[in-house]
Amino acid sequence: MLATFLAPAILGLSLVGAQAVSAHGFMGWRNASPEEIVSRQQTMFQDQANLLGISVDEVKQAWAEGKSLKELAEEKGLTAEQLQVKMKDLHRQAMKTQLQTLVDKGVITQSQADSRLKIMENQGAKRKGHMGMGFGFGLGF
Repeated sequence: MLATFLAPAILGLSLVGAQAVSAHGFMGWRNASPEEIVSRQQTMFQDQANLLGISVDEVKQAWAEGKSLKELAEEKGLTAEQLQVKMKDLHRQAMKTQLQTLVDKGVITQSQADSRLKIMENQGAKRKGHMGMGFGFGLGF
């Protein structure tokens, strides 16, 4: 269940950028297969493109140039505040989708999902001003 709630982070959800190989393996994906690494990276590029309303190729180029998501957003006319709002909205929707999947599969009840969503939103509000979940290494703040 923990992995389900961490999926947004894996999908991109890493504005604290992990550009270098770490002690935990390449981009923290020590036990990931090549196919998982490719899938995660493609998903991150797509999520970033959707977030900014641009093409995946533009995101890839910015990533290759070492631009942060903030820099890319600003190039596309979005302020840091607008980007933060978009990211929070996307993160909330991802949480709701994941919780609904758990309800649909009979893992938790709707009441438990509603309660958990409220807790997660409250925790996010306590970290006001912190971007929180990210959208990919190398494009972080």
